[in-house]
Amino acid sequence: MKASPKPKISVIMSVFNGMPYLKEAVNSILKQTYTNFEFIIVNDASKDNSLKFLKNIKDKRIKIINNPKNLGLAASLNIALRQVQGDFIARMDADDISMPNRLKLQMEFLITNPKIDICGTWAKLIDENGRT
Repeated sequence: MKASPKPKISVIMSVFNGMPYLKEAVNSILKQTYTNFEFIIVNDASKDNSLKFLKNIKDKRIKIINNPKNLGLAASLNIALRQVQGDFIARMDADDISMPNRLKLQMEFLITNPKIDICGTWAKLIDENGRT
């Protein structure tokens, strides 16, 4: 069996009671035009259906870490950081939606500009109905 290539990008996300926004957030990463990434998601002891939703996703790029008790965002992201394999790290929140070419554009920018260590993006704020 052929070994999987090392992911170029590690996307890290922590979620605490992320439903109903979690599905769209996760799907926006899984549908990226750039596909050589791993997606490390830390469930921070959610009490809603976040963990159930995550466990039902069938995508080999996803790694789920389940905190037995709520540790908070920073501690959960540090847990995810200890698992990364990629050359680049992308941050995602459980209520964010990434445009389909986000990872590709950010990675290309960082490769083209080796003196830059971090980059972000413009954002549109939307309400719970997806209206800008």
